[in-house]
Amino acid sequence: MPDAEVLFSVELVRSLLGEQHPDLADLPVEVLANGWDNLVCRLGEEFLVRLPRRAMAAELVVHEQRWLPELSGRLPVPVPVRIGQPTAQYPWSWSVVPFLPGRIAARSEPDDPWSAATALGRFLDALHAPASPEAPVNTFRGIPPRQGGSCR
Repeated sequence: MPDAEVLFSVELVRSLLGEQHPDLADLPVEVLANGWDNLVCRLGEEFLVRLPRRAMAAELVVHEQRWLPELSGRLPVPVPVRIGQPTAQYPWSWSVVPFLPGRIAARSEPDDPWSAATALGRFLDALHAPASPEAPVNTFRGIPPRQGGSCR
């Protein structure tokens, strides 16, 4: 996993919330996940705070903040409920998003495989629609199959 380009702490998250979203600043904060691209903190019972760990991911978060609200009309995706701005303490935009309770699909059997397959199929059908001409291209992930060489 690449190193984070900024130092994180629960105190940093609390400080950012206190400056920009003071009504959320008194909620409990705990680190939930520290991934390749984002630090995710649980914020109270209802929210998560997602902060990019490196510049590459910061651009992706800005795209999420712009495009998830538009996609939410046809896809069941969580939309940022608050957007944090860069500060002297932290250089990038960040998001407060809803916490969606559930289980990790790869580690548990679905309660009803047919319903799970139907829901997944509907999601993929909605996802595989042409993107808006204004939609950004992700220059960091994926390439068209024709550029990837042969599949053997």
